[in-house]
Amino acid sequence: MGSNAPGTDHGSRIPRDADAWVRMHRATYERMAVDYTRRIDDYAAADEAERFTRLAAPSPHVGPRILDAGCGPGRDAALLRLAGAEVVGLDLARAMLHQARQLDDAAQLCQGDLRRLPVASNSFDALWCFAALGHLPPAAIPHALTEFHRVLTNGWLYIVIRQGPGVRTTSWQGSLPRHFTDLTPKTLTAALHAANFTIHHQTTWPAPTQTPWLHTISRTSS
Repeated sequence: MGSNAPGTDHGSRIPRDADAWVRMHRATYERMAVDYTRRIDDYAAADEAERFTRLAAPSPHVGPRILDAGCGPGRDAALLRLAGAEVVGLDLARAMLHQARQLDDAAQLCQGDLRRLPVASNSFDALWCFAALGHLPPAAIPHALTEFHRVLTNGWLYIVIRQGPGVRTTSWQGSLPRHFTDLTPKTLTAALHAANFTIHHQTTWPAPTQTPWLHTISRTSS
């Protein structure tokens, strides 16, 4: 993992240690949460949330229990609830959870690291991870996927991650550093298979900026 990766802002050094990377991200998002909530684009995953909720439902008359891992300010969690799911939103930054509470004061929320989810094994029917997995360094992604598998009961996993060749660095409003891991379809598929997930559907979607994003639905395979 070097600082010469494509898209890197050379003024910000990439942490060598995964824990240091995560601590830096937490500090960044604690500071930017209010501005982030105000400035993020208007993309809404309402249709995807409804489709995924139907897919993950344990029966036609019972909504699924879904963990929104990396929920940020809570917009996707709210969409999943509107679609009929029982949702727990998890985020690393307390400030982001505060924004999610502002959106829905009845939301179930908890603070936690994707690598060590603070929830019981086999406690969810599905896990939704929209643009959050890429906040981890490459070596930590297999650990997160193993945790995702642990908390699911014969469950479904929805991942959105930016498509690309590896690590890049950017900043929020030119001052707060953020490092990302982008994955190719082949790399993400291999990581999911290694964590005992079977791919159900995978597609590449252009965002409004035409940046490609991988949308992948998979299911626990053992």
